[in-house]
Amino acid sequence: MQKMKQLHAMVPENPTITDGTAETAVTLGDDVYALSLLKPWTATHPEDSFALEWLARAYAETGDAADRDRTIAAVLKLHETTTNEQFKHADRFVVERVKLANGNLDIFYAIVPFSRYHIYMLGRQVDASNALIRQITLESNDMDQVGFAKEHPDLVAKGMRRFSMDTYSASKAGPNGTATQTQSLMEFIDGQPSYDDTKARMLKVANGDTFPMETRSGVPVPKSN
Repeated sequence: MQKMKQLHAMVPENPTITDGTAETAVTLGDDVYALSLLKPWTATHPEDSFALEWLARAYAETGDAADRDRTIAAVLKLHETTTNEQFKHADRFVVERVKLANGNLDIFYAIVPFSRYHIYMLGRQVDASNALIRQITLESNDMDQVGFAKEHPDLVAKGMRRFSMDTYSASKAGPNGTATQTQSLMEFIDGQPSYDDTKARMLKVANGDTFPMETRSGVPVPKSN
């Protein structure tokens, strides 16, 4: 980190070094330094999607919910007009890493809902060795909207959708070589919950404080999961 700081001081206008220094700082938990770097940088370089993503994470991990949400919105807005080919094809980014009793929960926000399940937020729960335990999703499957429309036509008329909290175990090879996983439906949610609400629900799942409504085994792993 010290070498990165020294390098950045030598060439403060180099975007690669600025982004890399900020990434290193956030990864090592030096969010205060990362914010001191990223706030003025993104103010003068609003097209730097990488810097915006790390700024959102630094805000999230320092508990600044308002600036976190504002920066997430800036990432989504930039994605609509970007000419950066790599960013054009991005569909998610990490907003924060939450420490658990045994491991971590990495929370991703969807730039655009991804997979055939339309995932809006994704939590990757890993153990102390960083091995995947499960994925926890906030998704809005098109199949779930049929029943929702029948039950709540008034809410559908307002543009609301039904969401669900689901989990997917770490994948394993099936008998024919196809990767499969166990899927569990935790709950249905009418309307999209906020970031903090979703995070709280994911942590309940990760900590074993909630139980599934139903479980299916042998579910094929989506290619974009």
